[in-house]
Amino acid sequence: MFVFAWIGAWIGLIAGQVNPPPAYVREGNRVIAEFDAYRERLDGFYSTLRKTIERDIPVLLPELKDPPPETIVYGYQLLPHIVENTVTEHKPVTSFSYSWPITRGYIDGEGIKLDRAEAEMKQASQASGVAKSALILSLISAYRSLFDDVRVIDQYIEYNRLWQRAIAEDRPRFDDMTKLYKLIQAADSGTAGSIRQMLGQPMIPSSIQVVTDEENHAVVLHVPVYTDIENDTFLAEAKAAIEKVWQAKDDAATYSVEIEIRKIPPAVLYTGAVMPNRGDHVDIRIHAARFPSDGVALTTGAEMTNAIVRRYVALGPGDISIRTFAHEFGHLLGFQDGYVRGYTDLGEYGFEIQELTSVFDDIMTSPRDGAVTAAHFKLIVEAVKQRAEATPPSSDNNN
Repeated sequence: MFVFAWIGAWIGLIAGQVNPPPAYVREGNRVIAEFDAYRERLDGFYSTLRKTIERDIPVLLPELKDPPPETIVYGYQLLPHIVENTVTEHKPVTSFSYSWPITRGYIDGEGIKLDRAEAEMKQASQASGVAKSALILSLISAYRSLFDDVRVIDQYIEYNRLWQRAIAEDRPRFDDMTKLYKLIQAADSGTAGSIRQMLGQPMIPSSIQVVTDEENHAVVLHVPVYTDIENDTFLAEAKAAIEKVWQAKDDAATYSVEIEIRKIPPAVLYTGAVMPNRGDHVDIRIHAARFPSDGVALTTGAEMTNAIVRRYVALGPGDISIRTFAHEFGHLLGFQDGYVRGYTDLGEYGFEIQELTSVFDDIMTSPRDGAVTAAHFKLIVEAVKQRAEATPPSSDNNN
């Protein structure tokens, strides 16, 4: 019996060596470990700087920012803060890439900045009078920059985790998107416009109803949204934010969205199964499949907020702007992203994700400052009309 157990243990060890984690996971773990080490250094720098100010120039203490932000923790029932939009400048065509090597480069750059700040800290410890005050003010400014950059790198890490896994799990789809990415890069304005039109055709959920008020020239999209989120305050804020952005008008009518929140307690959603606890990691696709099919879903547990067209939005814990939230809701209405996401295989370093945006006036193309227009609503109304015409009338079996 002992011999069989020993052989089994060796087989398990060999299997573990034959099937190691994929390259994008291994490289991600290395980069995240480097970032954790950098965070520890930044924590130490902050502590030393604060103690120095408290001891020598306490009047400057209010100028010092908060301690370094903690690592973002994601999990079930962990909610983001909905924040105001920020305005960004952009070029006619923008291409953006991120990968584990690019993220490591950012971390290395922050390490160099911290090296300089630590050297300046040593100078401050030996200075006095006006010179010391000037050095402390410079250190406070340097720390503010380092503080802000931590959150940026956190976002890059979240992006890499989400999209590198998505590419690994669905290579054929991303191979097609990569071809489209290259086509748009080389396209003239007419071809690019045709591609944009193709991406803009919505796949409308059957649960959406179009309510027309001909007297007041108003069109309202009634959207039932199932959710297991227990925080009523957040749900009210989310509903208000989305309904505020998803409205438009033209010479013919005004257009708006009306969300019907349908709450499902987690205990009911997991009837007959083990319910996840707050903070647990869940498989979002399996979790989302538990929601009824006669509506779309809003849930939690993602590393970063993302959506599956006409099915669900899964919230991550990172702050999300009102307009970006509205962009994700656009997926529930059936719209694809207006930008294209391709990739390059980097071998042992995982993947490089490449995003390209060619226009910025559309909410589904530019989540930060694109607009919802009457055209969005007209596309939905037309799709619902076509669906109704294609559905055969129900037969009367009572005759």
